[in-house]
Amino acid sequence: MRFSTAILGVIGLASLAGCSSASGPYGGGTGGGQGGGGPAGTVTLGPGIQFVSAHNGSQNPAVDTIPVRGSITWTWTGSLPHSVQSTGSTSFTSSGTKTGSGTYAVTFTAPGTYHYDCAVHGSAMTGTIVVH
Repeated sequence: MRFSTAILGVIGLASLAGCSSASGPYGGGTGGGQGGGGPAGTVTLGPGIQFVSAHNGSQNPAVDTIPVRGSITWTWTGSLPHSVQSTGSTSFTSSGTKTGSGTYAVTFTAPGTYHYDCAVHGSAMTGTIVVH
């Protein structure tokens, strides 16, 4: 009897976890939706050596959570050269190195956790995109 009670407790906790909001260990949700209307997330590069999430203020690592088919736009500011370089086994197309102002956007079509850094600054400048 205790074993079945424990199983029901675990199932109950799992169902509650499934009902939680987009916030959690990866910061806040990003707003935006799956039906177009612009990027679901934005990240600013610079003016120092940092990626900063525009949605939740996280930085180094900047962390954003977006829906499948959502996009992230990185915006360059400042005078230092930076890039967005996909790292890890789940990857996306990396940007070139840019200096000054500009943007780079990626639409994520598959769920997963995508890690990136700056090719110029490496581990001093990192970020993660969680696509669900």
